[in-house]
Amino acid sequence: MSLFDHIGFHTPDLSRSLHFYAGCMPMLELEVIRNADTSFFVSGGERAPVPFIWVMSAQQPGDLLPEGAPQKPGDHLHLMFAALSRDAVEAFHEAALAFGGTDSGAPGYQGPEEMGYYAALVFDPDGNTIEVGFRERRG
Repeated sequence: MSLFDHIGFHTPDLSRSLHFYAGCMPMLELEVIRNADTSFFVSGGERAPVPFIWVMSAQQPGDLLPEGAPQKPGDHLHLMFAALSRDAVEAFHEAALAFGGTDSGAPGYQGPEEMGYYAALVFDPDGNTIEVGFRERRG
């Protein structure tokens, strides 16, 4: 059983978000599924349909952040995706930037290299932090 079933959040520009996620999630072997005119899912597809991320169009004024809420990248949701290799981390990073993400630094080891955690962080078009990491087994 998974820790959670799904995570959902609103975006003020569904087309822009769909473009971003559809462009970089395949690098992680994840699928982007347009389920309605007002939302899409990110999941493992048929091999792992749950958990999934549900991105919805902000339709109501209350769907967006309240007045005065932080608007800087990184002050929103933080999502971490597990990659299957360092190459996948690098491919994700390149695709994320090509499809509208904002760079937060080149892929590299987070913490001491001996820990074996290789990751990249970008901001999606709405300022959410998207981290992709690969944990290498160390002898």
